[in-house]
Amino acid sequence: MDSTEEDMKLVGFFGIFKHSFKTIFSWNKIFVQITLTLILPLTVVYLAHTEISDLFFWRMEDNSSPSDSNNQNTTVTDWLYYWLFNILYFTLITVFSLLSTATVVFTVASVYSDRDVVFRQVMKIVPQVWKKLLLTFVFIYITLFIYNVMNDVVTFISRSVFGYSIYGTVIILILYVLGLLYLTVVWQLASVVTVLENIRGFNAMKKGKMLVNGKKIVGMGIAFVLYGILLGLITVYQLFVEFGDEISGLATIWRVLIGILCVILLTMLFLLFIVMQTVLYLVCKSYHREAVDKLGLLTFLSAYMAETVVYGEEIQLGKPQPPAEQV
Repeated sequence: MDSTEEDMKLVGFFGIFKHSFKTIFSWNKIFVQITLTLILPLTVVYLAHTEISDLFFWRMEDNSSPSDSNNQNTTVTDWLYYWLFNILYFTLITVFSLLSTATVVFTVASVYSDRDVVFRQVMKIVPQVWKKLLLTFVFIYITLFIYNVMNDVVTFISRSVFGYSIYGTVIILILYVLGLLYLTVVWQLASVVTVLENIRGFNAMKKGKMLVNGKKIVGMGIAFVLYGILLGLITVYQLFVEFGDEISGLATIWRVLIGILCVILLTMLFLLFIVMQTVLYLVCKSYHREAVDKLGLLTFLSAYMAETVVYGEEIQLGKPQPPAEQV
């Protein structure tokens, strides 16, 4: 990533894709290591949740007969197992998302600052950032919960006042998707801010909201494309792998091959998600004239590795950097 700060300010929709792919292919060795170690397990957990959730629902539907007390007891037990499984899934998906975000963001920032980086060094930053990144994730989950509750309330009020209407439903759905895309961009930027700046939690989300101003359409367009691809891959997986024998009548060997292909593509997509959100962060910082000079960023990244001792205030990208002494 050899663009200057002035060049980054002018990068648009296609430019962010170009920079992201160039970064991945130029540093393919370390990105492959991160992908196999952290992002591939994230993909497996994500798909396993889809498979097992469907199995639970099919089983609970079969045992939902109100006349059989044994079936009712079985259903209660199944619901207990289902929620325990979701707690486990939620924990694993958070852990692998946190680790993937921290390592990929650090790697992309290292590439931007012309810093040599190896996989062993990248993994060393995890103990430095996981707590503050987890706090940001908690605020993201809370915001998502509040947003969904508000959407349910608006939908309920709309149907109570105007009745059920296909046009009203479509309008509410479009507004919900647009709002979700905007929040997604804010959340992505907040995650990068947490890793690359001394901000976390709610303040990181406020900073993400500020950064996206001026690049809102670009960010939402990127999120729309990536989530569209994600939805397409999940649909293919469910049609041809999960329910392949019932819907499409595919032989087992073809279902296995398509399943492997879906896992590979989803893993690459998750990597692209994080790389692009980091590139978008650099573009937004440059757009708002917040200095992300390579020397200051290099100093910040070196502090993670204990290669730099920083005196006075902590390093804050976009502000004058305190003097650093090499150790």
